[in-house]
Amino acid sequence: MLKQMILQVILAAAFGYGSLAAATDLTIHLKGSQPLSRITLQYQCDEQGVKMGLPAGPFPVEYVNGGGNSLAILPVGKNTLIFANIISGSGARYAANQYIWWDAAGRGTTFSSDSLAGKMQSACHRVAAK
Repeated sequence: MLKQMILQVILAAAFGYGSLAAATDLTIHLKGSQPLSRITLQYQCDEQGVKMGLPAGPFPVEYVNGGGNSLAILPVGKNTLIFANIISGSGARYAANQYIWWDAAGRGTTFSSDSLAGKMQSACHRVAAK
């Protein structure tokens, strides 16, 4: 029960930082007793990332892990997207829609898109929280 409430608060907050005027709540029921973990890190990406919809300055990426799930929550365009972890040879790779957020095990973080407009990629890096 407590795990459900914590995840509900996390996801409600994640959806809320994209737009204060229109927020959406989401509740996900997870079985098991594995504890949830949550961490928010600040990132900044190059100009290509801005063209792809990421904020021009530093932005938060929230990582939520629990119940066998690993999620990354990012602001893209006017939305907040929830990226789900997918198998990767190294690092942590997450996917949402046509986007990939990939922290390549210390070799850098990339944000990429493969759409009808073609493949685009942005180099990103962690920045200190202000």
